[in-house]
Amino acid sequence: MELTIIHPTSSQSMKINWLEAQTNEGNFVILPGHTPMVILLSPNKELSIEMWDCTRTQMTIAGGILQVTRTSITLLITHE
Repeated sequence: MELTIIHPTSSQSMKINWLEAQTNEGNFVILPGHTPMVILLSPNKELSIEMWDCTRTQMTIAGGILQVTRTSITLLITHE
């Protein structure tokens, strides 16, 4: 699935296998085919991402919103 990260000054896209996000309602693991939704991320929490080549990475987001479709995720970073 495609992950697009949009910063206030730039953007980047990458292919991923899955993403785990922390919210006030709990953790969400998003895989291809996930139900479409919009998720408000918990501030200063980590996102876990498994890249297309099966390597894993984590990033801490100060604040953001995820838009999930069945084939893609858009991460809008609202605070850096």
